[in-house]
Amino acid sequence: MDSLMESDLYELIGVEKTASVQEIKKAYRRKALCCHPDKNPNNPKAAELFHELSRALEILTDVSARAAYDKIIDAKYQAKLRVKEFDSKRKKLKEDLEAREEAYKRSLDVVYNVQSDKDKLQAEIERLQKEGSKQVEEEIAFMKKHLEERLKVIYKESEVDCGSYKVKVKWKSDKNDPNNGGYNYDTLYRILSKYGDITALVLSSTKGGRALVEYRRKTDAEIAVNTELGLAQNPLKLEKLWHTQKESNVPTEQIGGDVINRAKNKIKQTMSDVEFEHFVLNNLKRAEERKRVLEKSND
Repeated sequence: MDSLMESDLYELIGVEKTASVQEIKKAYRRKALCCHPDKNPNNPKAAELFHELSRALEILTDVSARAAYDKIIDAKYQAKLRVKEFDSKRKKLKEDLEAREEAYKRSLDVVYNVQSDKDKLQAEIERLQKEGSKQVEEEIAFMKKHLEERLKVIYKESEVDCGSYKVKVKWKSDKNDPNNGGYNYDTLYRILSKYGDITALVLSSTKGGRALVEYRRKTDAEIAVNTELGLAQNPLKLEKLWHTQKESNVPTEQIGGDVINRAKNKIKQTMSDVEFEHFVLNNLKRAEERKRVLEKSND
């Protein structure tokens, strides 16, 4: 009887704890047929199992006996939960104790202390990268000022430039619009580069809705001017610049006076007009790329 009470009678018969009497009887018949002594004359354990099944059926089909048995089962289940919870707490206490002991050992270890100092230095480096360095901010400000000065020169020179395939690009952009009307360097490059090789692309940093692009081939530039409309919600206006009058025929006063004259003559002492144009555009392209890299690293 003790062994029977220690067993899970529901599992023995093959039903859930919530099974009805009919379900218990049905499961009993199915198992009893498999282990009936007459069907298994050479298996001495068959008679023992058949006897246990019969006793389980007797208990589980009687209302009072089943209720008493269920109380025992529930009590055992609650006891298991308490043991499991206790084991979990005991394991946590053991892990905390081991962690404190390890920390104490490390405090006595010189090598570990050196590593700790290295970790602190790494944390400071990460903090500087996150908060931003004053030196980096000053460098970004210097590059921005330098770029703006170069842009002023190139935009004024573009009005009288010829012999290269530059295109002025315009679109609507409010003064305080952080998205610049929906256009940035990547967007414009993706739209305009499908017509051919672009040697330079510069966005105005002083006025929104303005950019200058230079193509390697004239046919590519002409197709872009005659075809491209830009985004539907904010169309682009493209104007070619290589058909305008040569710079040598236009008085310096008409394109900005001494500011442009000084900026150009200082460099053109050693190079031709075409070389000067490429020099300025290449410098602007490098400055723009450096500005983008610095802005990304600052973010």
